[in-house]
Amino acid sequence: MKKFLTHHELATLLLVLLAPTQISLTDPDLNALQQDSLVEITSVAPDAPDVLLPRLTAQGEAILRKLNPA
Repeated sequence: MKKFLTHHELATLLLVLLAPTQISLTDPDLNALQQDSLVEITSVAPDAPDVLLPRLTAQGEAILRKLNPA
């Protein structure tokens, strides 16, 4: 069964795309998106493994493309 995203989760997806530094890694909506495999937490650079940021997975990108196919 498909799960519908809440408006908070959709807003969080957009933040991950446009301003990933503005999201707390403990945000419950971010955690829900991680569980749904729409977002993953990765290190910013190999030389800075302790600096983590969220990024969209291919599935998360596909959802945002469906919202704005242009």
